[in-house]
Amino acid sequence: MLRKIIDLFKERKIISLSNLAIHFKTDESAMEAMLQELVRKGYIQKLHTECNSCSASCMGCSFASEKDFYQLR
Repeated sequence: MLRKIIDLFKERKIISLSNLAIHFKTDESAMEAMLQELVRKGYIQKLHTECNSCSASCMGCSFASEKDFYQLR
């Protein structure tokens, strides 16, 4: 499964946690554990993004679930 995740990153470059979970038909907590393993091994990195579409107290807009993005190193 980790190899398939890396292959998807080679195609798309930057992917959100929620999109990965949907793509691989798994829950976000399981996907996040796999992503953390890939981060630890140096394959990918987590992007630190902030929502610029609404106030600083985010979580109310439709982009709130798209805050965890990862990219291939």
